[in-house]
Amino acid sequence: MTNPDEQDVTPLESRYVTPESSVAMASLAEILDSPEFAGAVRVQAFLEYVVKESLEGRGDRIRGKTIVEDVYRRSPLEGRDPVAVVRVDAGRLRRRLEKYYDGSGAKAELQINFQPGSYEPRFTLRQEKALPREPQPEVAAPPPSPPPSRRVSAGLLASLAVTVIAAALFWWQTGFQADSPIDSVDAGTEAPPPGPGDATARAVRNALFSNSPARLQASNLAMKARSLQFPALEPKWQDAVLLMFELVIEMDGNYFAGYAGAAESKALIAVTRPPGKDRDGLLQEADDLALRALELGIDQSWSHSAAALVAHVKRDFKSARQQSDRATSLDPSDLHALNMDALISLFGGDFERAADMARRAAEIMEPRDYFPNKSIRASAEFHLGNYSEALGLITESVLEGDPISPISLGYLIAIHTKMGDANSAEEMLNLLESAWPGFPINALFRSLYRDPAHADEVITALLDSGWSGEGRRTSE
Repeated sequence: MTNPDEQDVTPLESRYVTPESSVAMASLAEILDSPEFAGAVRVQAFLEYVVKESLEGRGDRIRGKTIVEDVYRRSPLEGRDPVAVVRVDAGRLRRRLEKYYDGSGAKAELQINFQPGSYEPRFTLRQEKALPREPQPEVAAPPPSPPPSRRVSAGLLASLAVTVIAAALFWWQTGFQADSPIDSVDAGTEAPPPGPGDATARAVRNALFSNSPARLQASNLAMKARSLQFPALEPKWQDAVLLMFELVIEMDGNYFAGYAGAAESKALIAVTRPPGKDRDGLLQEADDLALRALELGIDQSWSHSAAALVAHVKRDFKSARQQSDRATSLDPSDLHALNMDALISLFGGDFERAADMARRAAEIMEPRDYFPNKSIRASAEFHLGNYSEALGLITESVLEGDPISPISLGYLIAIHTKMGDANSAEEMLNLLESAWPGFPINALFRSLYRDPAHADEVITALLDSGWSGEGRRTSE
């Protein structure tokens, strides 16, 4: 292994090195076998590929499209932006490496890291291991300094506490941003929610905190509320989430996210209401909020995703499709926008797209993310006639603790009915009646689906299972 120049090197400093292949591969094997990388199959393949390419002298040729082709076995032209998944995985890889070197790899001599915006790995040595161990008697050790806490003013302690609390709150958030450098931060910027070690997220949070602590606080709350929007069709749940978004607007009336989130919540509440003035009024309010979000954050995927949902509930399907396309194009790593697009595609009748978008979202989901991802895919597979696959997906969704709604239970009943399992269908019907007695699921399906035939496909299966169409079994 080639060692860096050790002259004038402090014990905590690292230098880039060109390691021997056997040493680098041994270090790679330890990383891949570590608990920090357990289960992350695609991220493991990503790291193994770039390390081997670098050791073969091709590190400077690594690009997103080469990773798509060589690791994911997909064409860069496949889908709308498969390279965006590479950017997301690069961020996940950096965060896992940071956790590894803070955890089980804390004593690793050779370290692998990446510069932001680059997929070429860089190798460094922990210099404290390479330094001579002989004492340096001619240099007297400085007297120990008093603990910092004894020399910090109360005002500074309070400021630090605010910063720590804000950061801790932000680490709870869901969603992802591409791991590319940020040139500037403007007033409409949404603080990205990756893990605490992500340099881009830190830079944006620092800029927001320095410019406007209120904006950072509003961003924290908005992202937390966004992560709570599912189950989407529970009116009381949405009422609580809506209060959070309204508080965001009070905190910062010029921040787009409060309006985008409130627009989505009002639209979701409206879809559960029967036709009439109440529903129309909610939709008008949702439309006004979505327009305000677009005014303040035209370049933000969330603004367009909110506008898409409102348009769909208003049955303006063309606008819904256009706005959702913009949302996923602006940020292909926005997990919420991907799932919202999957829902809009499902109820719009584009079942293949719904399944595809749900799969894309699943590729970047972390265990803490709370979306009905598998339920969406299951519903799409039902309409495509793949009942066994649909049953497997929705059962897995239930066991993993994904949000459950009358819609997902209705589909589960319909799937069992289509597969000829009357006993399971009846069991699920009993659960639906006990959890949501009298729920007008037939009216909800017809309200959500663009094509009444798609709604009737589920409703007919429900009727065949013993559902009366009025929220109770025909036997009653």
